[in-house]
Amino acid sequence: MSLLPWPSLLRQAIGLSLDPASFWEVSVAEWRALVAPDLATAEVMTRANLTLLSLRFPDEETPPNDINE
Repeated sequence: MSLLPWPSLLRQAIGLSLDPASFWEVSVAEWRALVAPDLATAEVMTRANLTLLSLRFPDEETPPNDINE
């Protein structure tokens, strides 16, 4: 069993037009820079966005008797 999602990584490499030799030469830091989302266009977490998320995914209280005893 592999700990890495090789098919996904290889599809991303193909999408970036990396040839096999270049793929295997890329460092982890370089790979992260290549596949990271563009921070210039990323949505910023605002108070309004946080409120919408908390309404969409409210915290659920765990009854005291359900906590690992």
